[in-house]
Amino acid sequence: MRAKKIDKRKAQGAETKKKLYEIAERLFTERSIYDVSIEDITDEAGITKGAFYVHFASKDALIAILISDYTARADSEYKTFLESLPENMSASSVLLALTEKIADTLSNTLGYENMKKVYQLLLAGTTDTDSIKRYGRELYIMLCGILDKGIRSGEFISTLPAETLSHHFVLALRGASYEWCARYPDFDLKEQSTTHMRLLIDGIKSH
Repeated sequence: MRAKKIDKRKAQGAETKKKLYEIAERLFTERSIYDVSIEDITDEAGITKGAFYVHFASKDALIAILISDYTARADSEYKTFLESLPENMSASSVLLALTEKIADTLSNTLGYENMKKVYQLLLAGTTDTDSIKRYGRELYIMLCGILDKGIRSGEFISTLPAETLSHHFVLALRGASYEWCARYPDFDLKEQSTTHMRLLIDGIKSH
């Protein structure tokens, strides 16, 4: 009987945590992250503020989990996209296709407002955003793999190892997305990203 009660409490706790997560995700999308308080989340969930801390150490901790989960989902979609491309596709074409896919995801799925919120968090430094900015992120590992394949096939020539080279390509992608946020709506993210990527590819392509 005692085991059943413990299992029931665990199930209720998991359901409450999921509810808080989903409410926070929606409120952060609808409003500025800084305008949403813990009380806003708990009031809608119908629980006390103290109960919130049973599941999350702070609002920033919850935000970090949301960001990490979104990043993992996005990277999984990028991986599926790359696996759908022809095996004999050149590394250059794969890089450009991935760049377009990233731009489409940021523009049409994440959206400008949410991307701007992510940059606000990155600059504020109050929330753990390592899942986005670390070079060990799955997307950046995939990018390194594409460059490595291009170097090994002789399509690319570089004095830098693929890992170091990939960091420069990451900087280009980040720079384009930042420009998009800074100059929105007078900046075509997809067009500018692919143009910049072509310049980088031309710099290492074997002619």
